[in-house]
Amino acid sequence: MVLTTVTLQTFSGSHYDLGVQQGRAARESVREVLDKMANFEIIKLMKPKLMPTSLFLALAKRRAAKLLRNDIFEYYPKQAERLKGCAEGVGLDMNTLLFMLSLELLVGRPSYVIQACTCLAFGAQRTATGETIVAKNFDYLNDLAPYQLTCETKPQGGYRTLSSKIGPQPGMVDGMNEHGLAVIYNLAYTTDAPKCYVPLSFALQEMLETCKNTEQAVEFIIKAKQGGHDALLTIADSEGSMKTVELTPNHAAVREMTDNQIINTNHYLTAEMQQYEIPHNAVYSGRVPKEMLGVRVHESSEERLKRAQELLKGKTKIDERTIVKVLRDHGAENKPSMLTICRHAEFGSTLRSVIFNLDEKTIKVLYGNPCQNDYAEFAFS
Repeated sequence: MVLTTVTLQTFSGSHYDLGVQQGRAARESVREVLDKMANFEIIKLMKPKLMPTSLFLALAKRRAAKLLRNDIFEYYPKQAERLKGCAEGVGLDMNTLLFMLSLELLVGRPSYVIQACTCLAFGAQRTATGETIVAKNFDYLNDLAPYQLTCETKPQGGYRTLSSKIGPQPGMVDGMNEHGLAVIYNLAYTTDAPKCYVPLSFALQEMLETCKNTEQAVEFIIKAKQGGHDALLTIADSEGSMKTVELTPNHAAVREMTDNQIINTNHYLTAEMQQYEIPHNAVYSGRVPKEMLGVRVHESSEERLKRAQELLKGKTKIDERTIVKVLRDHGAENKPSMLTICRHAEFGSTLRSVIFNLDEKTIKVLYGNPCQNDYAEFAFS
């Protein structure tokens, strides 16, 4: 089942209150995830073949709690309070919720990799309306398609945010705050080993609650404690400043926009960060989905970047119609696949598409493939 109706949930109060409200809003979907988790393809790939699923999940919960709990509570106490609230709101023990959050870390590691997400960002001088616009297709595991959440949060002592996420996730992967600062999170794949196990989504939520502009946000995220994942972060503000932060758990490089635009997929473009990247001639092997066996690790990312550049080449002014056309694209031959910007595959597809207008401070969201659905628009209340 693919969730296609988009609604906006609003949460306000202390971080603990935010978590309780979010947990209650996501309770039904979280329970459904837990009921179905044993049959998720990613769990089957992670589990040793001869180990009973119940034993694997029990051990995985203990390991997730050991890795994540102390780092989250030490480095992000406000987000830890939100996590505690989520657990209460859903009615889950903390170890189970931490295990669900740990999938954010594990899906991006080389053994369980899924090339995912295409981001487009355009400065005011590049758009037909003179506004800064950031957009993304969020590609992820098909098993999680029904569990999307779009919400506005009003934290005490922090900036309001609009974001989209998987229901039980206290952090966020794509969002904007009341000052018109936005961040888009694309996975990347390296061999850099983490020293800290805070999901990057926690750091991004904290960043939007405390930073007003791109300069502050870049400084924050480079210094932030986070780990277990690699990323290309597109950060932009309503003043037209845009940068990419190419990130591993232990290294970072900042890349400037070119011709007032940024296009990011899932591989690094700076020589500094490419030294930590999985080699571009590497192919998927071992315990991965059958559809990915023998495919080059970076093939989808390279194909989508090239195609987006082709579609935008020669266009002097970009409007929203052009952006949507790119996000719905199925390649030169119009054949949807795991290599196209609008991704269609058995294991992972485009689950959500978002468009942020940083001047108007609005978000447009659709669930599912953008070629099949229409965007709903929301603003800060």
